[in-house]
Amino acid sequence: MIRYSIKNECLIPWIKFIWCFETENAKIHHKLLPTDCIDIVMNLSTSIIYETDSHKIIAPHFHINGLRDKHSYIHQTGNICIWGISFYPFGLFPFVHKSLDHTQNKIVDLHALSIPLAQKLKSTVSSNITADTIILIEKALCSELQVNNDYIHKANLMRDFMEECDNVTVQSFCSDHKINIKTFERMVLRYSGYTPKVLRRIKRFQSASNQLVHQNPENLSGVAYDNCFADQSHLIKEFHRFSGTAPRSFLHEKTTIKENMKYSYI
Repeated sequence: MIRYSIKNECLIPWIKFIWCFETENAKIHHKLLPTDCIDIVMNLSTSIIYETDSHKIIAPHFHINGLRDKHSYIHQTGNICIWGISFYPFGLFPFVHKSLDHTQNKIVDLHALSIPLAQKLKSTVSSNITADTIILIEKALCSELQVNNDYIHKANLMRDFMEECDNVTVQSFCSDHKINIKTFERMVLRYSGYTPKVLRRIKRFQSASNQLVHQNPENLSGVAYDNCFADQSHLIKEFHRFSGTAPRSFLHEKTTIKENMKYSYI
């Protein structure tokens, strides 16, 4: 998988990176873990099937994989070429201009949220991976980007909250910023798909799981402390909640994206 950094300054506050995944004769059956980004997925190959505990979904070729607080599975075979755009939790709204409160743990047809964006992106991507494609994707995104000072202020509030230490409660954050707590909760739900507390829990899980993968620490209590969990048992409980398994078992799984994807950065 190749990740491309965002070049256009207008897009940088909203989008983390653009990515492309290409392989031949694949048999992908991987676990997807919760992350703190929303993805537009542009699949130019065989159908992607997402699986949860209760059902399977054959995804539209151009779809949104919303924020999720539960693990799921992805299945795809054959020759694969997929383009994707990873947005910050509050970053997709300025391009689709519709509430995201129904996208949590969902696969949503991009056309259902924005036909113009879907059509423009469809005309830009191809199975040929070139620098021109990245430029065209950014151009299509810029043409649909609509922000005003009010939304920039709201996005900055959400960004500030996500970057605060977990010891800062939603109530104290709202008090410090002179905003009603219910207003803030409704705002974050509308623009990201989740409440502030759940967003922070997803980000904390992602940080802890990355630390486990890259450092493989012997002591889980250190991971719990580094990521603002109350204690080791709290860490284990949250891992079960978001990944379906305990931290040590998580490290030995071979079906997760973390084990199977190799990243290049451009």
